[in-house]
Amino acid sequence: MIKLSKRLQMIADHVPSESRLADIGSDHALLPVYLVTQGKVPFAVAGEVNPGPFQAAVKQVQAAGLEQIIRVRKGDGLAVLEPEEVNVVTIAGMGGSLIASILASSTDKLRHVERLILQPNVAEDQVRRFLIDHHWLLIDEEIIEEDGKIYEILVAIRHPQADSLNAALYRPQVFGAITADYQLLMRMG
Repeated sequence: MIKLSKRLQMIADHVPSESRLADIGSDHALLPVYLVTQGKVPFAVAGEVNPGPFQAAVKQVQAAGLEQIIRVRKGDGLAVLEPEEVNVVTIAGMGGSLIASILASSTDKLRHVERLILQPNVAEDQVRRFLIDHHWLLIDEEIIEEDGKIYEILVAIRHPQADSLNAALYRPQVFGAITADYQLLMRMG
């Protein structure tokens, strides 16, 4: 049985049941293996660009006997995905500029994705900028401390009113004053 770190567990908790997951930069494929063995996702892709982590992911999936459910693929970012293959994408443990670059370079692969769960180690503002510029609505964010490091987890969805709700979310506020738009956003989350 796989035990996740607090950070990966928090990411796993944001993956909706029955999702078809892509974990980009999957490293040892811990997140997809955990989610499949818990019965939370019926299919996953573990994408990795580097040879060592790719081999570690392959071994992890084989050891769990999940080769028919979790596809481990070597490639750069979202290039490992087939069109319409997944509806949730996780990218964790890398810089915000790299996460934003991965997402921006393959927006066509995001066409049918409903949820992004992103955990930048630094430069989270660049991830936020991508989300705003590409009409994703930030519905949740969490900050966690683990092993002396602070991690931020951003969860975004497609929403028909993403632009206006994002404008409300990022509008400068007077301390203590909450707008009706922001209250609406909080009720939706």
